[in-house]
Amino acid sequence: MTAPAAGRPVRALTVDDLEDLAVGARVLAAGTEESAYHVALDWAAAELAAHGPVPLLPVDRLPGTGLCVAVTLAGASAALAEQLPTGEEPVRAVRAVERVAGRAAEAVVPLNAAAENALIALATAARCGLPLVDGDGCGRVLPLLEQTLFTLAGVAPAPLALATPSGDVVAVESARGRVEDLVRPLVLASGGWAVAAAYPMDGARLASCLVPGTVSRAVAAGAATGRARFAPWRPRSLCRGRIVAVEQSAGAYENHENGAAGPVTGLPGGPAGGTAAAVPHGTLGGVPDRVPLPSRPTSVLVEEDEGLRRRFRLEAHNEILLVLADGAPAASLPDQILMLSRIDRRVLDVERAVPGTAVEVVVIEAPAAWYTPEGRALARTGSGGTR
Repeated sequence: MTAPAAGRPVRALTVDDLEDLAVGARVLAAGTEESAYHVALDWAAAELAAHGPVPLLPVDRLPGTGLCVAVTLAGASAALAEQLPTGEEPVRAVRAVERVAGRAAEAVVPLNAAAENALIALATAARCGLPLVDGDGCGRVLPLLEQTLFTLAGVAPAPLALATPSGDVVAVESARGRVEDLVRPLVLASGGWAVAAAYPMDGARLASCLVPGTVSRAVAAGAATGRARFAPWRPRSLCRGRIVAVEQSAGAYENHENGAAGPVTGLPGGPAGGTAAAVPHGTLGGVPDRVPLPSRPTSVLVEEDEGLRRRFRLEAHNEILLVLADGAPAASLPDQILMLSRIDRRVLDVERAVPGTAVEVVVIEAPAAWYTPEGRALARTGSGGTR
């Protein structure tokens, strides 16, 4: 095993940190499925209890030539609660990538540090006896496996491996741009979810394209309360008001029941995946720019109850893509746009929005790489023309 680079002391995540991580990881996750969230929380707690604390590696302690593997929940998070994990899925997925790569992994990194994905990455690190990297590949939440800063840096998601609760392990080797097409039917056939191990790369390469500090930031946020919970992300408030109308497209998808909780390889974070047809119109690094998204297009109208009394229209598809204030653009992808309950500051799922709810709409700036031309193009993949 490659020795970690010298740098800051390495802290360890323990059972005592788990609740804070779980709460903080929900800050950027709209549409978290409650039952699946608690399954992932219990899963991580069981792995920490069985295998002990997990070292949390800062970026300056990554093993330069050691293999690092990104881990995420692939598929429908609600299916996680319906078909419970055996606990073997993470280690089987990582071991499959190791066999293809021809060497052992030395660290696990969350593909994103939101909701179930942060907890499953921690469970994976504990089960595999590996450190968890303090960072992730997105710095925000996007719905497709290839919508990452790793892709922007030229790192392919494949070879990747899927491990299902039924005991299946599938390794995928593919040119970029085909991964979504291959993974989606595999996940559906497996019962709706799997653990994916992907983006194998050396620590030095990971350090160059990682969003650092996101795991420790989530732990700190979870320990805070009220507005202080969002302080690490420096949110900007767009408006405070009440939802007056919710409009949803009826025919934009199939087999859908609710929305995504995070990047889950093109399937929603809730049950059954959407497969709306779309025709590619060009590529970015081999990734088609018209990959069909899960979930359904949704519009939420919010009337401001203070200040200028403007009417805000939130356009969403998996996440909020665009905000118009009296018809003028106020925020758009790649900004992370969140609708918060004014009662408890909880992030609300736009697909479950209810007229009359008092909300605040806030904007969190994404990592700088998402604002490059290439980053904007990748972030809007599958958005159906919202730009």
